[in-house]
Amino acid sequence: MEPLATEVDGRVRFTWPVTTPQTAFRLVVRDGDAVVWDSGRIRSVQPWVTSPTGLRFAPWREHDWEARIESGATVTTEHGRFTPTPVDDGAWRGAAWVTAPGVEDAGPAPRERCHDGALAAPVLEARVHAAAPVRRALLAVAAGGHVDVRIDGRLASDEVLSPTTTHWDRRVQVVVHDVTAELADGAEHLLGLELGRGFYGMTNANVWAWERAPWHAEPRVRAVLRLEREDGAVDVIRTGPDWTARRGTILLDDLYGGEVHDLRRRPGRPLAAAAFPAVVVTGPTGALEARAEQPIRVVEELQPTDVTQAAPGEWVVTFPRVVAGWVQLRLPAGAAGATVRIRYGERLRPDGLPNADDEKHYFADGFQTDEVTLDEDAASWEPRFSYKGFRYVQLSGWPEPLGPTVADVTARVVRTDAEVTSTFSVDDDLLQWIHDATLRTMENNLHGYPTDTPKYEKNGWTGDAAVGADMFLTNLDAADVLTKWVGDLAETTSPGHPPALIAPNAGVFGVDERAPVWHSALVTVPWDVYRHTGDVSVLERHVEAMEAYARLEVDRSPDGIADTILGDWVAPGTDPGGGNPPEDSRVPATAFLVRILDTVARVDEVLGRDASWARAAAARVRDAFVARFLVDGAVRGPGDEGFRQSHQVLALAFDLVPSSARPAVAAALAADVRARGDHLDTGAIGTKWLLPVLTDAGYASLALAVARQTTVPSWGAWREAGATSTFEHWDLAARSHGHYFLGTVDDWLTGYVGGIRPLEPGWRRFLVAPAVCGPVGSASCSVRTPYGGAAVRWTVAGGSVSLSVTVPPGTEAEVRLPDGRAEALGVGTHALTSTL
Repeated sequence: MEPLATEVDGRVRFTWPVTTPQTAFRLVVRDGDAVVWDSGRIRSVQPWVTSPTGLRFAPWREHDWEARIESGATVTTEHGRFTPTPVDDGAWRGAAWVTAPGVEDAGPAPRERCHDGALAAPVLEARVHAAAPVRRALLAVAAGGHVDVRIDGRLASDEVLSPTTTHWDRRVQVVVHDVTAELADGAEHLLGLELGRGFYGMTNANVWAWERAPWHAEPRVRAVLRLEREDGAVDVIRTGPDWTARRGTILLDDLYGGEVHDLRRRPGRPLAAAAFPAVVVTGPTGALEARAEQPIRVVEELQPTDVTQAAPGEWVVTFPRVVAGWVQLRLPAGAAGATVRIRYGERLRPDGLPNADDEKHYFADGFQTDEVTLDEDAASWEPRFSYKGFRYVQLSGWPEPLGPTVADVTARVVRTDAEVTSTFSVDDDLLQWIHDATLRTMENNLHGYPTDTPKYEKNGWTGDAAVGADMFLTNLDAADVLTKWVGDLAETTSPGHPPALIAPNAGVFGVDERAPVWHSALVTVPWDVYRHTGDVSVLERHVEAMEAYARLEVDRSPDGIADTILGDWVAPGTDPGGGNPPEDSRVPATAFLVRILDTVARVDEVLGRDASWARAAAARVRDAFVARFLVDGAVRGPGDEGFRQSHQVLALAFDLVPSSARPAVAAALAADVRARGDHLDTGAIGTKWLLPVLTDAGYASLALAVARQTTVPSWGAWREAGATSTFEHWDLAARSHGHYFLGTVDDWLTGYVGGIRPLEPGWRRFLVAPAVCGPVGSASCSVRTPYGGAAVRWTVAGGSVSLSVTVPPGTEAEVRLPDGRAEALGVGTHALTSTL
């Protein structure tokens, strides 16, 4: 099926594969026989082009495009097709926002009072007389909350938790579903839209105040069904007061708390809710936009490895690894009125039951718990509007005395359906485990944006994305997800105010804080997207917000010294629940202020804007950093308690100290690592750059020793404890086992062990430089770049290293061999040999 939602701000990016070096291209887009855009012949090696600002393709219409690609005298063509999403007022005229009859707020405990059905998920329905022949049937949906599309009671889309969370008072996503297969027979069908609350209508009071968001209301939907006939006629069905509304079987749904279901309320059953005319309501005030990132789907199913009875009537189901999602149950017949409770946890408590505890009291009304009440019939059941982080599931109230079997429970893995775009292998089991566990954790934290644990928070913390963007973009097709999230983050800014600490944001938590270490994501994540994709549009859209924030941070940093409430979070020795180390917070704050200014200057230069102010400000802050914090060959803050590895790491990674001082700073860092028994002492911020900095400074063997550690603090300690994912803290008592920000060592694994990383935007030029040949016997890494697959594979035999390097068309590889030689390689696969 062709893409149905391709635009970002109305612009479409067209890409095509190339097999030989491209010298020029011409792209033509047609709507039927009419040409709607002709790029003209463009001399470029880039196998992509973005439609110009101001050009709008007609919504609903199938557009064909053709790229005429020149490679010297050879010409090839590539073809594609897309259907622009309707976002203009005309396409939605006559479609009303609708929901079920209103709910009266009767107190603070929705889970206790939901059983009468008053809070049940609304189901909006309309009869569709398809009448053959239908050539194509498209359903456009916008919602406050999430929507499951059903036709005749059956799911008509494999998307879940759709549309994605946004600031509904700023942007409302439109999702288009192709329902041709369901309606092409021409018969009468029942179209149903079941609504979930999501972060739009949350009832569970929580520390991030989602229940107090300015858009907060009962979930609602606006939809247009377009039936295209073979004879060219078009019928359109729109939501309105002629639709019916009822309350379904989901009595309560909450992203944090879980769901309460009663299968006895299914249509046709005695407890089924009556249908009423749909209520026309005011919708979210945000502008309609086409969803550009991939949808969230069930991407995998896992069977249990074990089911045990941990206590009378309490069954614990174990899965192979920590995942994000939910379980599907095979419920038996003949147990009407029985209620099964499902509690989800990433780890087990001392009593052997899953930890579904809200230790920090973040939530007022439940956590990670589903309930389902059965009717007489056997059923396959699963929740729909909440996801959990878990490896273990506790089943209580199972209606059969022998309990559930492994065949009765399936884990449904749920995330943004972003493809893995890299490979990494190494002959060291621990290093391989670190990469694999980190990749799994990244995947578990993609749900429309990069999140902070699928179990606890589900929030888009800025500091996490700032350090994680590189590895997301290297390993996953994550550019569209991060681009969407950068838009969320930019919306939290306003003149004189910094970005919020989390995005999307309800407008209460983490607003107007002073945290440049975290706020830097507004600047660095768009730059990372540009570095990996070569697409300048993300910079164009947000450059003014970047500049405004950078100027704000300079203005509130007297004498060039910044400060932050969030520093090298969860460094060893801090509370397992989270915290800053005993460091002078001005050191990381000032370091990140330089990084912000350097990055803004690069963005301005790319866009042809004046970068002199940012360059000058960065120079002043560098001078202030050196004068205040460079003491006797090391970086120290007056407020530090002891030596801080992260201070040295940031000074070297961000080029904050003079070249003459770098060897001493690196030596001080290496000496501290050795003094700790080859252990790190860095948190979420310093860890990303620790091993690259050591390696670049000539301490590759020490970096490898840190990576191979198996005692706390280390990745190996997690593995020794049976982990399948990366933790939120080095301490084995870490709250979450599903957090990626301490897994940023993966940048070193792919970039230094595998030995491949970008040098120019879009991987137009990339570096191949394996750094641990010898102590490690072999490794390989491949990355899908915008130009095609780039790869390196190396092995050590005797005293030499054999390398194979693949360079895709239009790119160049700079190869640095272990013997000190350097070579520039063009397109093709090359074999090289070097002495150690």
